Amino acid sequence: MIQPIRLSKGLLLAGIVTIFMSEQALAQNAAAETADSGKLEEIVVTAQKREQNLQQTPLAITAVTAVQAELRGISEVKDIASLAPNVVVLQGTTNATAAVVTIRGIATAADESQGFDSPIGIYQDGVYIARSSAASNEVADIARIEILRGPQGTLFGRNTTGGAVNFITREPGKDAMLKVRAGYGNYNLMQARAIADTGEFGGGLRMSFGFVYKRRNGTVDNLLQPSDSKDPGSYRTIGGRWAAVYEPSDTLKITNVFDYTKVRGVLPATQLAALGDGVPRGTTTVDGGVFNNTTPGNVAAFFAQPSTSIVEAGCTLAPSLTRRSSLCSEGAFDYTDKIWGDMLRIEAGLGAVKIRSTTAYREWENIQLGTDLDGLGTIRGAALGAASTTLNGFPASVLTNVLQQPAGTAAFLASQPVNSATLSLFQTDNTRRNKQFSQEIEILSQDTDKFEWVLGGFFFHESGTEVNPQRFGFVLDTNAAVFNSTNFGGAAPFLQATNPARYRVALQTPTLAYAADGTSYAIYGQASYRPDGKDGRLGITLGLRYSWDEKHMARTQNGPTPFVGADIGLNDQRAKFSAPTGNLTVDYRASDDVNLYARIARGYRSGGFNARQGVVTATLPLKAFNNETIWSYEAGFKTEFAQKFRLNGAVFYNVYSDLQLATFSPTTAGGAAVGTITSNVGKTSYTGFELESQYQINEIFSLDGNVGYTKIKFLEYFQPDITGTTRNIGSIVKPGYAPEWTASIAANARFPIGGDAHATLRVGYNYSSDFFMFGNPIAAPFIQQTKGDARGLLDAQLKLDGFTIGGVKNVSLLVWAKNLTNEEYRVRSVDFGQLGFAYTVYGEPRTFGATLEVTF
Repeated sequence: MIQPIRLSKGLLLAGIVTIFMSEQALAQNAAAETADSGKLEEIVVTAQKREQNLQQTPLAITAVTAVQAELRGISEVKDIASLAPNVVVLQGTTNATAAVVTIRGIATAADESQGFDSPIGIYQDGVYIARSSAASNEVADIARIEILRGPQGTLFGRNTTGGAVNFITREPGKDAMLKVRAGYGNYNLMQARAIADTGEFGGGLRMSFGFVYKRRNGTVDNLLQPSDSKDPGSYRTIGGRWAAVYEPSDTLKITNVFDYTKVRGVLPATQLAALGDGVPRGTTTVDGGVFNNTTPGNVAAFFAQPSTSIVEAGCTLAPSLTRRSSLCSEGAFDYTDKIWGDMLRIEAGLGAVKIRSTTAYREWENIQLGTDLDGLGTIRGAALGAASTTLNGFPASVLTNVLQQPAGTAAFLASQPVNSATLSLFQTDNTRRNKQFSQEIEILSQDTDKFEWVLGGFFFHESGTEVNPQRFGFVLDTNAAVFNSTNFGGAAPFLQATNPARYRVALQTPTLAYAADGTSYAIYGQASYRPDGKDGRLGITLGLRYSWDEKHMARTQNGPTPFVGADIGLNDQRAKFSAPTGNLTVDYRASDDVNLYARIARGYRSGGFNARQGVVTATLPLKAFNNETIWSYEAGFKTEFAQKFRLNGAVFYNVYSDLQLATFSPTTAGGAAVGTITSNVGKTSYTGFELESQYQINEIFSLDGNVGYTKIKFLEYFQPDITGTTRNIGSIVKPGYAPEWTASIAANARFPIGGDAHATLRVGYNYSSDFFMFGNPIAAPFIQQTKGDARGLLDAQLKLDGFTIGGVKNVSLLVWAKNLTNEEYRVRSVDFGQLGFAYTVYGEPRTFGATLEVTF
């Protein structure tokens, strides 16, 4: 595996020698779009609520055009990982539309419950999508993707402490058009897409209709499932989009966009990665305090007992830290995700100002019929049972001589098998729903020279529910838990020595069920002033926002039985939060080719409730955690020379305060099920840099790439030690879901192949260094086994377009491949701590295919 330091140095050296480090992923497409002229094309973005040249926008922003998105197969949030430096995206664990997005080391919550807000704002056509578990749906007709790095707390609001991602869909064209696409790939991938524009009619009305269908078999063979179409990683997606624009004059524009996506499939394979051995992990001393390290249950010993077996033939109890091509998932059933929404935008020009109103509604429903979190098959083994079965299987001599049982009773008990059960190590299913409504009003200045401004007001409301039953076995050492001196006095050593099944499972069936809702209000304004006019060298931008949030959660169950009596009130709580955010930016256009900027920004992530909070008492009811804040300091440059070479860069230093950190707590008095309590007990610094550039060598060839580095340090991470004294353990905690290094490099070529036909070839390599998913070594016994792998992925695309087949013009063929070297790498993991095991999910293997498209 290539080491991160060596790779990054190589990339930087190559950037100096060949001048290729990529400006933006949008610029990555500029070579393909402007190869005939041999010059880079101007990039226009709307990150500051108005159209601007990207090189003159004093923000760290990456943009991707429709042509580049289509070439690289980008259609949802999970596809954007390599597009920009310091941006990482990982798939969810419990549904297809979830994603963990990390920007500059700040990650969305890996917990997909509806009590946590994401620090990364995900938007579609400027509409905020509240749930990270509903953020990665198929976007049917992309016009542009904008990735903003760093806090965007003024114009994009709360919960953008790390950055924002905005998918902007295409407006209907003024000319009638029909585009039809069909493709096939390995794992029986089939996909079809159709887009039709009506053209303009009725005095300024134009509409567009889009349809998408994708299906694929699984990428790992489930030995217990005869149908490849139901193997882990399989899916079937159906989506549609209707967009209408009514523009009767230059001063009025009404846009409505409706989208719908339904995904049905089986989640990617989860495989057992590690087993606990029950050996006490001792203590850790940090900051003068002593901490008991979590000891995992001895699942390994339970598996090793002769009484433990797998029901299904061909399955194994062994964990593996390499990707398996086949496994046994007896509980892997279908999931269904449905997402739909409608956005209505009205823009009216009133002389010196434009008024823009955006009204949006979205719904998400997730039904998971069964998720297998071990990949083992059905386990049969010793289990705790009724009291009358406690002494089954013990030698008759011990029962008679030590416990003084009558000979007949002793003989009968000795002849009886130890109580057993069939179970999954961990099985769960889920039903989740969420609805959201938002209204935003903006007033923007128009046709100004020195002074541009925007004022806005924002309202948002969401409500959601979740019912999450779980079934698992908690392994107990019965020598310690049952056959001890407390229960059996002096007979305990004899029973322990002859125990026919020392390790037995206690079957657990907890359910998490709750309803949550939230309301947010905000007012904001931002103004930019250039003393020498809009083309002047010096610019100053000031933005301010104030947000108010109210959260409510009502849990009805968090354990084996629903709440009753006083517990209902203890688990029904409300909380309010508010904070100012904003930014001050100074930029200086040193020349027509060089733009420098410095930016200070403050971000805010709303507080909320942890649905998985453990034991609740009168003194510790369902507890709200407070909001987080971030101060970001950034300096950057943007350069472009002779329309052939772009090089942009930034350095940043962020300080994140009042971090929402979770500590483990038992859900039940016995501790068999584990929850967490979330508190604001942390402070973290983020230091890093980014480089992006593109070099258009000539009319045919171009190079692009980017590199990002983020170093995270926990300044404060407070946790109580064994005496209850709060200590700072930040020195031993590792950041989660945050690789230090990201990088990408690509070579592009576009050349004529006769007539109007062209060929476009792109070969790209993207890299991410390794990272931790569970970073607290005190609480996570499998911190190393659950670590995310460093990975270098090689992709390639070849597109032939503009040719004619059988009299049909405007035909194109795209041949593509992802992960050409079939790299194996872990993308998600869960460390179950004291339950005694961990599982991992591996990234997609090599995939490839071809797509044929015709435009009429």
